[in-house]
Amino acid sequence: MALSVAHALAQIRFELGGGDIPAELDANGILNQAGHHLYSMHPWRWITGRSALLDLRGILSGTTATWTAATKTLTQASAFTNYSFLAGDEIAISFGTGATLGTYKIASRVSANAITLETSLAAGNLATGDIAWRIDPGTIALPTDLRDIIQISTTSLSSVGGVTLVPLATILELRRSSASVTATTGYYYGAVVYSGTNPKPILEIYPAPSANATGAMRIFYRSRWTELTGDTTKIEIPEFCFDLFTQIARAYAAGYVRNEQATLDQRLALIHQGPVFAVSKRSDGMVQPFHGVIQNGGPTIWRRPVSDHVVCGLANLVEPPAI
Repeated sequence: MALSVAHALAQIRFELGGGDIPAELDANGILNQAGHHLYSMHPWRWITGRSALLDLRGILSGTTATWTAATKTLTQASAFTNYSFLAGDEIAISFGTGATLGTYKIASRVSANAITLETSLAAGNLATGDIAWRIDPGTIALPTDLRDIIQISTTSLSSVGGVTLVPLATILELRRSSASVTATTGYYYGAVVYSGTNPKPILEIYPAPSANATGAMRIFYRSRWTELTGDTTKIEIPEFCFDLFTQIARAYAAGYVRNEQATLDQRLALIHQGPVFAVSKRSDGMVQPFHGVIQNGGPTIWRRPVSDHVVCGLANLVEPPAI
């Protein structure tokens, strides 16, 4: 059984008295708002465990590029073959006859031979072919449906490889201080940021990889709500959340249309405190009630003697297995 958009919209119409949903509300928009709220109201297990491989982007450089001012294009034969563009990438111009040296934002990758910049490094064309440049891509793409990271690590079997997530300020300080961590060790520091006009998550890393590496990291994460676009779409949530999602969708619609009776905040607060949410959380948690022995705890685990169980009125309590 799957919950359809058509059924959810019928629930909204019923909540509003059986008539048409006001055009100003944007019916699918209401469902998407409800979906985002559902995903964010609890760390659900059913959105946990998405996995993806992440690719490293290596350092690129050249010394024979030319500049076309009209299109803000930097050109060098085959220099960008292995370059994968991410919003926010920068290029450092260290030499070039007539060029204004400095660091520039890259606008796009045109081809294996050319990229465009956001601002001009010279008013006119520079066809002398002596522009020296370097791209240190200190970011890697993350899954576009990422909500939050559960675990991330390098895929290399090297004993020193790994990834540690740190505050963005730490990444900045590492880059500024030129710390003695190199890409050859296989160990990286990372921090999530958002970039682009339609912001998407990317990972700022240190140190910058020396070369491209496909599938160099593995990430497990909680996903975001997938936007609904049509009436025939199926809503991808488990059955034990159908009632909860319906409640939230109806609350959003009624909160906008009948705000004088109860605000959206008030309606959502009641849902958060109610039995439907509680049952959904319980059903979600029981999918895997046991997660193994506690890791990294004390050297020994104290257990109450069986005789104490009896004294406390817990004679039927089963003693956990010995470790």
